[in-house]
Amino acid sequence: MLSQFYESLRQVRGIAVLDGAQEIEPYRPDTGGATRYPSGVLRVTDVAAVPRILEAANTHGVPLWPISGGRNFGYGTAQAVKPGSVVVDLSPLKRIEIDTDAAVARIQPGVCQHDLEQAIARAGARLLVPTTGVGPNGNILGNALDGGYGLTPIVDHFEAVSELEGYWGNGKSFRHAYKDLRCSDLAERWRVGTGPYWGGLLRQGSFGVVTQATVQLARVPEDCRILIFEWASDACFEGSQTALNRIVEDIPGIGGIIMMNDFRILATQPDAPLSTSRRGVERVDFLSSEAARRKISSWTALGTLYGSRQAVKGAVRDIRRRVKGCRIWSFSTREVRLLQGLFKALPNRFFPSLRRHLGSLVNALGTVEGVPITAFLRIAYALEKNPRPLGISAHPARDGQGILWYAPLLPFTPQAVRCYREIMGEVLARHGFDALLAVTSRSPRVLSATIPLLFDPSNPEEVGRARDCYRDLVSSGLRRGWPPYRLGVDYMDLIGAEEGSEQSELHQRLKAALDPNNVIAPGRYSGVRH
Repeated sequence: MLSQFYESLRQVRGIAVLDGAQEIEPYRPDTGGATRYPSGVLRVTDVAAVPRILEAANTHGVPLWPISGGRNFGYGTAQAVKPGSVVVDLSPLKRIEIDTDAAVARIQPGVCQHDLEQAIARAGARLLVPTTGVGPNGNILGNALDGGYGLTPIVDHFEAVSELEGYWGNGKSFRHAYKDLRCSDLAERWRVGTGPYWGGLLRQGSFGVVTQATVQLARVPEDCRILIFEWASDACFEGSQTALNRIVEDIPGIGGIIMMNDFRILATQPDAPLSTSRRGVERVDFLSSEAARRKISSWTALGTLYGSRQAVKGAVRDIRRRVKGCRIWSFSTREVRLLQGLFKALPNRFFPSLRRHLGSLVNALGTVEGVPITAFLRIAYALEKNPRPLGISAHPARDGQGILWYAPLLPFTPQAVRCYREIMGEVLARHGFDALLAVTSRSPRVLSATIPLLFDPSNPEEVGRARDCYRDLVSSGLRRGWPPYRLGVDYMDLIGAEEGSEQSELHQRLKAALDPNNVIAPGRYSGVRH
């Protein structure tokens, strides 16, 4: 079956068939220790080759796993849900067009944050890259289609995708309905069109392959500020949640707010305090003492504000008035750069309170200004005893790092945040993992929580412990009514529909209509609970 499939594609222009062990090897490593290795790879350099691949896959019954960059660290990297799938690598497809008037980018699947940043600069446009923690090589379209988000003005990255083009699994093409009406400009500005909106089937879906998208980009505002909140205790932090969700609702220029506990902040420190060999209570005591020594608060939040100077000025004043029980710092990008130069010139004993936030502020500059940076990727290397410098090519999976991301959705309420801290802390302690807790505002009503499990992927015992803990976290969250907004390839069964349920039947009917031979990403967000 596979040999015939490959042979039918070897002479097709725009496809490189990689089926040798050495050729496939770069697609095998995974930060989560998954072993769902591909049977081969199709490296695509021409969009016109995609329908030929689908035709061959349907003829020979070969499952495909399309990737746009293969850097889905913590969720499977480049591996498929179904072992033995053929990876369709779209990363060479990097065409970009910037429309400064519409504030959009027309991109192919392989475009990463660094590519987009350079294209914006070449166009002389004042537009923000939708940055994420994976850094400059993080893929724009892949992140959006998998439900990614950030702290720039358009927080949910799929919400910024206004136009999609590509092919369903059955080989039929799709595009925005306004294109057929010769209303192309509005197709880029009004994503839902008129009538039923089918684009949502491609978000975390397994129905088709996207070959081009239009992404709406936020314009560089007149003013932007970085906000840092500090809470001295869990109780103070939880008590601020109602005020925080109100300001997220009331202040239109506020981006996402990421709130991290002290251990999560420690995981981002350049000297890698989490690399200590201490375990159990001794480890918790050591990390607590390190947080205290570094004057890291019980909880710290990073937020962003965008808008006109007067609007931002008024918003900062309003936030300080309404959010009680914490210390709030506010910095313009110019002030951060001045502090950076000042602290280099002054001895470390000067301005200790401000100095402890300098690293976060400098890193936040990239986020606020839409410039992709590698700093937030540091957490994947937090267990390394000799921290390495992270360049643009940093790749945790190939560098031998182990990380799984658990990411549940929570109600934006004090009660939910308290339960999250207590329940997840207990699960993590039971399995011997650090409580690296964070929550990010996704809307006035919903928080997206994230917990990284850090381990040695070369140690089978640690991999097994991480997998057990991950399943325990997801199950514990579901019992509280907290679904994961995103999952790793090994764990799709945890949210699958019950066999024979209406939800399962609906998915099967959609598959039958759009991908009848189930060749596109089998099992992706569609497992069945038996």
